[in-house]
Amino acid sequence: MKLELDNKSIFVSLGSEIDSNRFSQISTNAKIVELHKPNDFIYFEVENISSAKKLCKKFIAEFNLGGSNWIGGRVIDEKFNFIAKVSYNGRVWDNEDWSKAKEIEL
Repeated sequence: MKLELDNKSIFVSLGSEIDSNRFSQISTNAKIVELHKPNDFIYFEVENISSAKKLCKKFIAEFNLGGSNWIGGRVIDEKFNFIAKVSYNGRVWDNEDWSKAKEIEL
């Protein structure tokens, strides 16, 4: 599926959260590392979905996030309308409901 954006301003969310299921099982040093990761998310303006994908992958690598930490990747327009979702593995989807989502070709 291809996606047309008609020169809209778009934004992507970047964020992480502590994996509370795993937190009680990790060492003290690993807990300190986890607590220094960003906790929550923020939206950044990007030029296009390819830029959003690159920024998400960079954020994940910078903070050494796992799939259970990653909460970002939602791409929206200036009116908060959903455009796409960048998953942890860098794939881009046209729907937030994974059972209905189709991958977007970039």
